[in-house]
Amino acid sequence: MDSVWAGLRSSPVPLSEARTAVPAEPGLYAWWGRFGALPGISGPRHPTAELQLLYVGIAPNGTASKSTLRSRVVGDHIRGTTGSSTLRRSLAALLSEQQGWQSRWTTRPVLVKADELRLSEWMGEKLQLTWVEHPEPWTVEAEVIAELEPPLNQADNQAHPMYGFVQEARKRWREQARTHA
Repeated sequence: MDSVWAGLRSSPVPLSEARTAVPAEPGLYAWWGRFGALPGISGPRHPTAELQLLYVGIAPNGTASKSTLRSRVVGDHIRGTTGSSTLRRSLAALLSEQQGWQSRWTTRPVLVKADELRLSEWMGEKLQLTWVEHPEPWTVEAEVIAELEPPLNQADNQAHPMYGFVQEARKRWREQARTHA
């Protein structure tokens, strides 16, 4: 596990570089953000950068998935939508009111297209990324979340002090989006 901790705590990469640098391999990734970027959220400090940990993810999530770090990070999180990314949904829930973003309901809450683009821009300005290759990331995900304590993770993270805050923000966002079904 030492190599996993070291990889996720390595020097974060701006999203503009991550788009091409993230490998098409299985592994884990960590999202780091500027302090104060998300209202009410505080995460563990990065060991060398002026950033805080926000979220940890994996790709694939099991043996049946063909997802890779690149497809998940670049395809779903950086270029994706709130419909395909738990990270983006949490960010939208925490930022929509402050940013004036509009949502609508499909099978879940999603930002309107123009605001999906605004969220992507916000992510590019405020977030950075680290990753580490691992052949079966789903086997270590819970341990990594317990060790690193990312505030935006909901699965395997119910004991985190920010869990209820994030859960409540997501609930309010869902309710707001349902009014625009």
